[in-house]
Amino acid sequence: MSLALTTFSSCEDFFDPDDNIVLPGDDYMKEASEMYAGFVGITTKLQIIADKSIYLTDSRAEMFEPTGNSTDLYALYNYEPDLTGNTYADPAKYYDVIMACNDYLDKIREYKNNHTASIDESHYKALVGGVLRVKAWTYFMLGKIYGQAVWFDEPMRELVEYPKPIGLDEIIEKCTNLLEVGFDGVDGKSKMSWTEWIIATDELGAEAAQAYAEWDLMSIEYFALAAELELWKRNPNYYRIAYELILPKMNEAFATALNTNYRKWMLGIGYGNGLSGVFNGSSTIRPAVAVSMISFNYEKNQMNTLYDLFYGNDRMLIPTDSAVARYRNPEFNPAPEGQDFTLSYDKRESTFIGTDSKGKYIFKKYTKSTKDNPIYIYRSSDLYFMLIEAFNHLEQYDQMNALLHNGVSAVFPMGGVTWIGFTDFWTQYTPRGTASTQDTGIRGVLGTSFGKTRRTLLTYDGSQDKELSKKNNDLEILREIILEQAGEGKTYQAMLRMARRYNDYNIIADLVCPKYPEAKQAEIRSKIVNGSYFVPWNIDSKSSTH
Repeated sequence: MSLALTTFSSCEDFFDPDDNIVLPGDDYMKEASEMYAGFVGITTKLQIIADKSIYLTDSRAEMFEPTGNSTDLYALYNYEPDLTGNTYADPAKYYDVIMACNDYLDKIREYKNNHTASIDESHYKALVGGVLRVKAWTYFMLGKIYGQAVWFDEPMRELVEYPKPIGLDEIIEKCTNLLEVGFDGVDGKSKMSWTEWIIATDELGAEAAQAYAEWDLMSIEYFALAAELELWKRNPNYYRIAYELILPKMNEAFATALNTNYRKWMLGIGYGNGLSGVFNGSSTIRPAVAVSMISFNYEKNQMNTLYDLFYGNDRMLIPTDSAVARYRNPEFNPAPEGQDFTLSYDKRESTFIGTDSKGKYIFKKYTKSTKDNPIYIYRSSDLYFMLIEAFNHLEQYDQMNALLHNGVSAVFPMGGVTWIGFTDFWTQYTPRGTASTQDTGIRGVLGTSFGKTRRTLLTYDGSQDKELSKKNNDLEILREIILEQAGEGKTYQAMLRMARRYNDYNIIADLVCPKYPEAKQAEIRSKIVNGSYFVPWNIDSKSSTH
């Protein structure tokens, strides 16, 4: 017996599941179709926590300050040590996802054991692999935000006593182990194409499947998650693992481009020209940019808080003067050669930041009024930044410099790439090749002159301390992350990763403190360097897993 989805009348029913489908207990997963619907139920739970990292960390990071509309956000912003009752800080929804994953894994294994003759083994592995990645990503987020988490693998109905919390380093190791060792002999690498599966099982065929193509993007990519975990490990041996995870996947994506004008995950001129459309509403979702993302459908009551958080008259977070000034500060953002930022500026400034009718700053990265802006777990720039960071510690100066600035195509304009691991697909040097099918690097997408502008990256020629050179380069990479990934819940995480790497938490304070009033800066710096860089929350059975 095949596992075609026979119990749903259409794709529409399947992709609009009951959010509680993963927790009904003994009657759960009696039908084969619930294997799939349960997985989608877990994926929809990600929609509930997708924006938490943004307001939990960006309120404390370098870009934003709260308005007078939320005392809870002010508590986060001020690094208050007691967040009891804070509606934003409560991690319970993260644990809801983890509990759903544990319950699903237990029940799908039970279903498989009772239906060995009929179950589709490849689908079983793909569904288990997808849930393992969701669980690992969720725990990783808990670690990066709170610095600790209660780790448990048992379904809630079998959990007698909560284990003691573990710290970030142990969380990272457990997440890696979860992806590599897995569950029931299945690791976290297996993945299925929802689009192809719908075409095969639904009588409406390919046309209907295209409406749900974004569900493929909702499945977290193993290689990106595994690589990020490696970058957080404080051991230089892991940087090569990150590089070896990412680069082959990018080469593969470039070789199988969506079309000849825009290569998947490549940062080319096409990306820079359409920067505003990358974030602004699900109607403009760009599969070529997205690696893994969480999308929303406002018509089905799926929405995030980004519009209310950043836009409209009642917005809760606004850019600060010091943060906006960094886009035109040549010490923070080198100006194009021969140009003055008072005349020519980084196009990210105008794309991300504007002013309202009263002249107040407004963050306009997410401004679609229907509130269904996608939230990117990983996008093309994340892959570039992870590679650049790995190359810094692998002492591959040329590769690091190219990807941060003007791209591989600028170094090898006629192809013939000689760097180990790279291919000519980065250059697309054939006569029909266009700028959109060439790698222009992080800064190169903003224009050729920006790509030629050199951040001060130090080589490893023995003229100065090697570790100091790497730290200098990491700080330059961090400045570019701050400019590129503002408002995505990623800049504070990058600061923390590098501060932990060098045991220097002034890295965070130096970037964050200037947004505060001068009289408050010393207080905030003291809090950060003395350990208050994680969101404080007393993890116990009452507060975090209700």
